[in-house]
Amino acid sequence: MTLQEMLDEISEKYPHSLSNDSVIRKINLIQNELFRTAFRETVMIGYDIVDGVFAYPLPCARSNVIDVLINDQEYLYQDIKKGSNVPFYYFTELDELGIYPTPEEDSEGGLVIFYNREPKQLSSANLTVIPELDKDFHTLLIYGSLVHIAESFNDVAMVNNFTSKYNGALQEFNKVNDETPDYPVIEDVMGVWQ
Repeated sequence: MTLQEMLDEISEKYPHSLSNDSVIRKINLIQNELFRTAFRETVMIGYDIVDGVFAYPLPCARSNVIDVLINDQEYLYQDIKKGSNVPFYYFTELDELGIYPTPEEDSEGGLVIFYNREPKQLSSANLTVIPELDKDFHTLLIYGSLVHIAESFNDVAMVNNFTSKYNGALQEFNKVNDETPDYPVIEDVMGVWQ
C-alpha cells in the first residue's frame, strides 16, 4: 500500500481536517515504534579505520547500537567521563561513535557497528513510496495513526475502537514474527533445559 493509499484509507475510516503532513507524522511515529519494539531487525555497517581518527558517523540513533567491533575485537560502551585502561566506545556530542584509544594505524573495514534498523521517514514529498513495514501489516500503521487522530479530536469511543483494532493487528503481527523454535524443547525434572 502506498503512502497515498494509506492516507486515503485513514480519511475513509475517520474523516478529519488534519493536513497530510500531520497524518504522515503520526504514521512515522507508529512505524518508528514498531521498528523499535516489535519489528527489530539487526543490520551492520562497516567503516575503514583511519590513523588518528577517533570519531565515526552513527548510522542510527544511539539507543539502537547493539555491538561494536574494532578489528574483530568487541568494544564495550563506556561513558567518556569514566577513566579506563581498556578499549571502549562512546558517543560524541555530534552523535558520532568515538573509539578509545584513538587508532594508530589504518584498518580497512576495521570498524563494524551492529544496530537495529530504523525505517526511512515518510514525507508528503513522495506519496508513492511504500512504507518499509511488512506490506501485510500496513493496517498497523493505519489503525495506529487513527488512534492518534481520534485522540486529537477527543473522540474517546473511536480511540477505543481503533486501539482495539490496532492491538488485534499487532497480536497477529507478533504471531507471524514469533521466533520461538518450531521444535519441542524438553525440560528435565530438575528444571534444566536440555
